[in-house]
Amino acid sequence: MKNVIITGGSSGIGAATATMLIEKGHRVHLMGRNQNNLSALQKELGDLCTYTVGDVRNIEDCQTTFDDAKKNMGHVDVLINNAGLGIFDPLKEAKLHDWHEMVDTNIKGVLNMIHLSLGELIERKGHVINLGSVASHNVFANSGIYCATKHAVLAISESLKVEHGKHIRITTLCPGAVNTPFIHVTKNEELLKEYVPNFEKGLDPKDIAAQMVYAIEAPAGVNISEIIIRPGV
Repeated sequence: MKNVIITGGSSGIGAATATMLIEKGHRVHLMGRNQNNLSALQKELGDLCTYTVGDVRNIEDCQTTFDDAKKNMGHVDVLINNAGLGIFDPLKEAKLHDWHEMVDTNIKGVLNMIHLSLGELIERKGHVINLGSVASHNVFANSGIYCATKHAVLAISESLKVEHGKHIRITTLCPGAVNTPFIHVTKNEELLKEYVPNFEKGLDPKDIAAQMVYAIEAPAGVNISEIIIRPGV
């Protein structure tokens, strides 16, 4: 049994991953901003699931989450940095606030949780899973800053591997389009008309959850450093 923290745990990939991990007998502590969703999910999943309401952009919320996780589970074996968002717009039309929100969530939120948990994970020979994207490797029109944040996530993972690859496992999971509410944070109506159908035809969150479980349950001595997964035919 592994004890796992999942950020962005109230819906989508985070909720699907929590469900699959608990089905496999692991324990999960969720962090998310939607208390109603978290409460409903905890009731559905039972005693192996606990949660903290919080925002990864807020260091105090991250500290509370880590403290609650240790209190409820005893220790932490795996950190899944799943929380993230993308706000798509042409660069010239984009709002600076949206750029800052993506940087604060997708990069600083990841760093907040890693900084708090790295000592514990090294001590326990644990595992960090960062949710990247195909945008960790490519740059697309109308999503340049989002792509930059996901490039940063991959670089953070690689830096962990360089310095601590002998002490912890590090995995970057890079999906293509996934059918979650992710795309609806975008406010550009013209882009939504184009993008929403593509996301609706995308991967199921359970597809991503299965890869999370696969990486976590890899045999001793095996580190799955990166998984790229795209919608197929």
